[in-house]
Amino acid sequence: MLKQLFVKDYKDTQNPKVRGRYADVAGAYGVATNLVLGLTKLFVGTVSHSVSIMADAANSLSDCATSVLTIIGFRLAGKKPDHEHPYGHARYEYVAGFVIALFMLAMGCVFAKESISKIIAPQDLVISPLTYVMLFLAILGKVSQAFVYNDFARAIGSKTLEANAQDTKNDIVSSSAIFVAMVVMGVFNVNVDGYLGLAVSVFVIVSSIRTLGEELEPIIGIVPTPQRVKEITDALKSYDVVIGIHDLAIHNYGVHNDFVTVHVEVDASMSMLEAHDKIDNIERDFKNNMGINLTIHMDPVIIGDPKLDALKKQIADALSKLDPTLHFHDIRMVDGPSHANVVLDCEVPQGKDYTDTFIADYLDKTVKAENPLYFIVEIDRPLC
Repeated sequence: MLKQLFVKDYKDTQNPKVRGRYADVAGAYGVATNLVLGLTKLFVGTVSHSVSIMADAANSLSDCATSVLTIIGFRLAGKKPDHEHPYGHARYEYVAGFVIALFMLAMGCVFAKESISKIIAPQDLVISPLTYVMLFLAILGKVSQAFVYNDFARAIGSKTLEANAQDTKNDIVSSSAIFVAMVVMGVFNVNVDGYLGLAVSVFVIVSSIRTLGEELEPIIGIVPTPQRVKEITDALKSYDVVIGIHDLAIHNYGVHNDFVTVHVEVDASMSMLEAHDKIDNIERDFKNNMGINLTIHMDPVIIGDPKLDALKKQIADALSKLDPTLHFHDIRMVDGPSHANVVLDCEVPQGKDYTDTFIADYLDKTVKAENPLYFIVEIDRPLC
């Protein structure tokens, strides 16, 4: 309902302006609800003298700041590329998520300090039916936040909104624990307020550290998902001109802001102008249809040469016997009067420790021909 009411063209999630409106709506909803919830908990905590409720109130009020950060982060991420930032500003969204996680960590540490103080010097609590009602309504408010943040995060694939959702889930756990503890303390007259506050603080701290790691990874740069690699490779292989692909590299500069380079094999008998035109069309299609900035290096390959085809088969069989995960590309043979140099790139999966000299020595001993063959091998590490 929120999307339909306040986000124009809400289904066009690839559009930076639409993503920005998602963030504006989520942020405004967060500011409004967190302000109401924080003031409510502050009132209940003051009346009941509960450090755990006061800590929860401070958390909700600090969430107002994280909601504002969400809006600011998306606004900065939506800025167009400029002279100093030619790849755009989309990573600001990741930075905003990282700062939100820092807020969560800081609040957890503050809660822990206050809780330890209450354990050392406990204070009598004043618990009334109003305490239960207000806490229960606060939990419902946080549940509604979690639904909104999760739904919006899935819609636009946002790490920042995922961080907001995780923060809200932490609040639901802490508020629920406080509610249960208030009931127990009201019934049995046992003051465990400080211990409960410390337990909630530890939960928030651990969750914040995990979220910090998740938010930091795309800023540093991580390997793309197998699904993303498959999506790009399948799209490339759908073109008739593409015989094979290799040396795929995906550089992410923010959500929906990928720069991709790849080597594409084409028939060497095709004219350079024709091949170049077809490659240009592929790059244009990727930009228009997938929003990917694609740069293709064109590799001409000889097709139908009996001698080279026979050599390729021998190499493929030899590598398969050594390790079925090994593949090769960019093979070329330079014939001489007494021997031939064979140059190729060998794809070695991540985690395998084969070296170029090991592969070259292995092929020297395994592959046979009329004249001696000397192999020159370069190792490639594909993404997946």
